[in-house]
Amino acid sequence: MLVKKPSTFPHPIGLMLFNRFDYSQQVLMSLSSQTLPVDQSKLYISIDGYSGSKAELQGKPDRTREIAELARKIFPNATIRHGEKNTFPESLRYLEDSMLAAHPDATWVGCFEEDYVLSPEYLAIVAQMCAAAEPVDEIAMVAATGETLDPDKRDLEGIFPIGHLWAYLVRVAHVLERRDDLEIIRAQMSGKPYSDRDKSALALVMASRGIFPVGVGNDHHRLNLVFKFNRIGVTTGLSYGEYIGAEGEHMTEKSFARFNFSPPTTVPFDIGTVDFRASLPSLREQFRADFAKRLAERYVIPKIRAFTAQKSFQSLPRVQRAVSLLGQAFRTLF
Repeated sequence: MLVKKPSTFPHPIGLMLFNRFDYSQQVLMSLSSQTLPVDQSKLYISIDGYSGSKAELQGKPDRTREIAELARKIFPNATIRHGEKNTFPESLRYLEDSMLAAHPDATWVGCFEEDYVLSPEYLAIVAQMCAAAEPVDEIAMVAATGETLDPDKRDLEGIFPIGHLWAYLVRVAHVLERRDDLEIIRAQMSGKPYSDRDKSALALVMASRGIFPVGVGNDHHRLNLVFKFNRIGVTTGLSYGEYIGAEGEHMTEKSFARFNFSPPTTVPFDIGTVDFRASLPSLREQFRADFAKRLAERYVIPKIRAFTAQKSFQSLPRVQRAVSLLGQAFRTLF
C-alpha cells in the first residue's frame, strides 16, 4: 500500500533561540527553506531572555528583541515567546507544554536549537525516520545530525545511537515518562542562571533517582533518561546539516575546532535501508556499550589517571616534589 507523503512537516516543532543573532538567523532561514515545509501552526519559538544570561555577564549586547522580530518576519504565523529573564530549563518546559497542549494527538515533537543549521532535506528525512520508528516503542528519539554517541561512528552510512541532542524528534510517550525526573532536575537548578548550576548537586540528584550521568548539561539529562527508561535514541551516521555552535555554554572556538564536527554530507538519505525492528537488538547493544564507554571516559579513566599521577608524585624525592609544586604555582599565577 502506498503511503501518501505529507505536504508539510507533520509534527510540532519547538525551537529555542538565545542571544546569538547570527546563529538564530542561520537556523531560521534553514528551517524556512525545507523541501518539506514547516506548518507554522505547529511551530513554537522561544527566545530565552538576556537578564541573567552568560552573555550579560560577559558584557555582550542584548539582541534578543532583534531575534524575536526576525523570527516573526520569517514565521509570522508561528507561536513566538520572548522571555525577559534567562530561564533555559523553564523555556524548554514551556515549549514542550505548548506543543502537547495544542496538539494532544501528536506522537512526536521536535526539539531544535539555533546552533544546528539544517540541510534542505532535513525535515523530510526525520519525518521518514519517525514514520519508520512509529511501531517500535523502544525508539524514543530520532535525528539526522551525524552526532553519534561513539565518535568513531561518525561519517558512516547507517543508523547509530545518538550522542548530542541537536535538531531531534522525541516520542511523546517518552516526554511524559521522563517528566517527573526532569522536574526534580529542574527544581535543583531553579533560582540560578543555567551557567551557574551546581553540577555536583545535579549529579547526586540524578544518582539518587537511579540515573547514570554521562554529564550534567541539559542534553545529558535527556540522554541519561533515555538510558534509564531502556529506550534508544538514534541518528544518522552522516550529517544532514551543520553544527555551528563555536560560541556557547559548553563550547569555545578552540574546543569547537578540536571536536572536528562533521560537515553536511552530499549522500542522499534512503529510508529503504532502515529497518528499526530488525536492527533493534544491535542498536540496543551499541547504545549500552557506547554509554558505558562515555561513562568510563568522563569519570573512571580520569580518576585512574589522577590517582596514578598522585602516586608517581609521592614517589619523587622531596626536592623534586618541591620544584614541581613551585612550577605548578608559577603556571597558575602567570
